[in-house]
Amino acid sequence: MTGTTILIMLAVLLPVIFITAITPIITRRTEAFGVTIPEEVKSGAFVASHIKRYIGICILLGVILLVSLYVVLNGQSNENVIAWSYTGGILLYMLVTFIAYYTSHTAIKSWKQQQPWYHEQIAVQRIVVQTSFQPKRYVISPLWYIPHLLLIAFTTAYSLIRYDDFPDVLPMKYDFSGQVTSSVEKSLQSVLMLSFIGLAIVITFLISHYAIVKSKQIVESHDPQGSLERNRIFRFTWSIYTGIAGFIVVMIMCMGQLTPLQLWTPNDFKIVTAVGIGFVVIGAMILSIKLGQGGSRIVLRDPKQEASINNADLDKYWKAGIFYWNPQDPAIFVEKRFGVGWSMNYANPLSWIIFIGILLIVLVPTFLLNM
Repeated sequence: MTGTTILIMLAVLLPVIFITAITPIITRRTEAFGVTIPEEVKSGAFVASHIKRYIGICILLGVILLVSLYVVLNGQSNENVIAWSYTGGILLYMLVTFIAYYTSHTAIKSWKQQQPWYHEQIAVQRIVVQTSFQPKRYVISPLWYIPHLLLIAFTTAYSLIRYDDFPDVLPMKYDFSGQVTSSVEKSLQSVLMLSFIGLAIVITFLISHYAIVKSKQIVESHDPQGSLERNRIFRFTWSIYTGIAGFIVVMIMCMGQLTPLQLWTPNDFKIVTAVGIGFVVIGAMILSIKLGQGGSRIVLRDPKQEASINNADLDKYWKAGIFYWNPQDPAIFVEKRFGVGWSMNYANPLSWIIFIGILLIVLVPTFLLNM
């Protein structure tokens, strides 16, 4: 494996390491490692020390991962060794950083119950519910996804029209040096496979769009109107990003399907893919840092705060601070407690139907591709 290829593979890991390390910072100010706390407590010595410790561990492990992979992959030509080393290194990094997270989660949860404000938090808390009509839009229209479908339809039609021009053998898999390692004979299925995958991607992004629309609204009791506006900006911005990111991924799929027709060179396709994926990844990082979870990092021009009253403590429904299980809550989608984005209420049967549906959408095209 060449040095350039290794550096590219390692560069892909940098955003993962970075976003993992800063996760405690971009999480809501009323939550620390999946535990509900008063906003002013997060900057206190105890919680701040855990945040610094977690960031330090993530960065140190990231450096060790990058150096180790460089040593292992440098000069390596065995594709299986490369794949297993790369995948194994990432999984090990995720496991160890999760252990670091869970250690802080249990420590803060235990420490919280010993604090004088904890009993006040339990005794004096409220759930704020939005009852007024909101004329402002919270998300973009799903009609934004019509161009995605039109692009897939055009690619499918063009592929069918020029079916005879496709080579008799189509490349399906490449090694890290760009050489074809797997190919299949031309067939209607193999020619149109990336169109099917593109359609599956659109469906997945539409589900994400639906999650943004239907996710449970968190209203901060000390600043109801401000938190509503921040959350509106948060959802609207992420819905725009989701629509754009979905189109980029679909475009890459469609371009890949037409590449065997030699409308452009394989190298051009690699460049477009790298730029497109880079835009998607860097865009997600920028939004996470600028907006924070639920819009918590957005600063409004005219904030109006009321007297501070604790939000409802729902820690018992968050298993390990990550998995939400509340049979009494009809919501399907909820905001993550650690990180940016949305999760599901796994006590709701509809959540499992959606989860299994997404798995099928992802796995079925992959299965058909390898038949």
